[in-house]
Amino acid sequence: MKSERSFIDGYVRFRKVVEAVSNVTGIKEDDILGRRRMRPIVDARHMAIRLLRIKSSLTLANIGGLFDRDHTSVIHALSSSQDMMDIDLYYRKEFEQIVNEYDRIMGELQPDAVEVVAE
Repeated sequence: MKSERSFIDGYVRFRKVVEAVSNVTGIKEDDILGRRRMRPIVDARHMAIRLLRIKSSLTLANIGGLFDRDHTSVIHALSSSQDMMDIDLYYRKEFEQIVNEYDRIMGELQPDAVEVVAE
């Protein structure tokens, strides 16, 4: 039961991460989750993967599965995102805005919402 609850928690966090990235960047959720490789979409996707890695206990393989990719794609996204954070002030500020938006969205959830879904 614990692993099921953990997965549901991870899925809720995944949906809220994608929502936060979309809200801040203006990129549609479907594009963030899709296969298009235009730079703004890729950057948004990489930021979503990075935030999910930070804010959840999901494995690289689980994160990859949610984005319909394998764990090596997640590793690449994390590495690319870190490189951009190191060299691009705008990218870093946008990521901070995404983190703040995610925290706001999660703060609006009822604390036991995940437990209700798991039961």
